[in-house]
Amino acid sequence: MKRRPLIFHPAGIFFALAAVVAAVLPWLWLLPLTDPGQAHVRLGIFGFGGMAVSGYLLTAQRAWTRLEIPLPALGLAALALGARMLALAEPQSIWMVCLPLLIVALVIVLPVLRARRWDKLPLALVPLGLVMAEAALVRQQIQASALPLAISALILAVGGRMTAAFMIEEHRRRGLPQRSAASVWPGLVMVGVGAVSSGAIGTSALTVAALWVLHRAWGGLGAWPANRMLCTAYAALAAGLLGIVAARVGVLPPLAQTHLLTMGAMGSMVAAVASRVSMRRIEVIGLMPLTRHWIALWLILAATGARCLAEMATPYDALVTTAGIAWSVAWLLFLSAHLTALRHPAPFPLLSAERARSKQA
Repeated sequence: MKRRPLIFHPAGIFFALAAVVAAVLPWLWLLPLTDPGQAHVRLGIFGFGGMAVSGYLLTAQRAWTRLEIPLPALGLAALALGARMLALAEPQSIWMVCLPLLIVALVIVLPVLRARRWDKLPLALVPLGLVMAEAALVRQQIQASALPLAISALILAVGGRMTAAFMIEEHRRRGLPQRSAASVWPGLVMVGVGAVSSGAIGTSALTVAALWVLHRAWGGLGAWPANRMLCTAYAALAAGLLGIVAARVGVLPPLAQTHLLTMGAMGSMVAAVASRVSMRRIEVIGLMPLTRHWIALWLILAATGARCLAEMATPYDALVTTAGIAWSVAWLLFLSAHLTALRHPAPFPLLSAERARSKQA
């Protein structure tokens, strides 16, 4: 059966919009906004992050449930984009912003409920949780400072599951001994303890969680390129968790640890996952990143380093500008590959190579 162009698939349009939002994000401060700080948080975490998560879950949902999404992907993307524009124009209009996003969230979770895939329900509920968190932030029921640990838990859970699944498939293709997918719960428990306790126990728990992430990512050093990129991005979460530890003991400024998580961990993970859609597909090794995918990933990490350094050194403005340029160029490089792929038939599977056939087949 002929595949529709990628633009009609959630991974196509949602990842494109997430990249566009990411590219303009550093320059939001140039707009005459009432509260540029809150706008930056909302567009970065709930806009960029929310669109990327929605694109992934709308894609994964089809594999989980065998059900088509009830609304067209382009329509859902228009709702998500409209919500972001409303958030900039009318930052206090909570329902005007949250209602379109609520529709997207329900489109993700309802098919999972219909299919009774209870094991996938926690992930499917993530967009709904983001809507609730954004509303609470606007109402000042939660502080922006509470978001980094929530981001780390989300990356640990979703990224950990993806990394394990793709590595299992690679082992199958390479004929290597199979290992069962390790649970993400140990890491989540450690992050949870770190969120509850800000003392020595919580700090120790976050350190253990960082080491746990590094252990999970370590196996990707010898993986094929696409999975090596994914594991490299997942390892950036360890730096973010250790950044929280460093900030708690006064070694790192709070904004530095925030950017380690939002730019370094979240940014690199989104890039590593979203790039899989436009990678080359090679029969033997599956997905092969383009050179621009690798450059984009390293620019994201370099931008993170420059932005963190700006909180600790001078000249501040020059370092922030350098970080913004590197970050935006990274996402423009991503878009240069992704936009070309949008007009071509969507590959299948979208986020991985064709599954390896068993030896008995």
